Amino acid sequence: FIIALPANNEESVIGNLIKSLQIQDYDKSLYDIYVIADNCTDGTANVARENGAIVYERFDADKKTKGYALNWFLDKMKDKKDDYDALLVFDADNVVDKNFLNVMNKKLCQGEVLVQGYRDIKNPTDTWVSGGYAIFYWTMNRLYHLARYNMGLSPLINGTAFMVKWDILIDEGWNTKTLTEDIEFALINISKGVKLGWAKDAIVYDEQPLTFKQSWKQRERWSVRTYSMC
Repeated sequence: FIIALPANNEESVIGNLIKSLQIQDYDKSLYDIYVIADNCTDGTANVARENGAIVYERFDADKKTKGYALNWFLDKMKDKKDDYDALLVFDADNVVDKNFLNVMNKKLCQGEVLVQGYRDIKNPTDTWVSGGYAIFYWTMNRLYHLARYNMGLSPLINGTAFMVKWDILIDEGWNTKTLTEDIEFALINISKGVKLGWAKDAIVYDEQPLTFKQSWKQRERWSVRTYSMC
């Protein structure tokens, strides 16, 4: 596996993510951890290096989104096409369950090429806002993603904790154009006839907003980005 961690000014959390990946119940020689320090003005790159990750630093004032960062990174990795079987992507504030790679490896061996993991919540009891997010994601995981997968339909990629088969991705790149790069990437592949997979036992813990103001800004950003897909 090649594990890509796009990060913009995430020095306070990136170390915890890297540590959770280093203690995976999986052969350490079979995966590499890369941090894409994207337009960072803090110590993200240094913290990542100190924790043992391979760091690529990118500076482009006009192209700042995760989609651009991933496409840039994949272009840099073209000479490693034969070194890996699949790409995994995580957000910088995640903590990954120790069985994540094992579960995704089984999915890959079963022939699945694009698989979403189970996005759980790191802080469900902190505030009523984070609790609301927890209920939302728990509901989506069971009543949307799992239900569609069991019916033979595709769930959606939701931004973090997903796997893409490497040879397909390295040939075509991450050529998304909108700010909602995860949904766009999922829809592009669905339109090509790719069935997306769901891995309920590949768990990642994601941090959610604590205040209504933080939630409002996030939802506003998501709404604008989703509208841009129309």
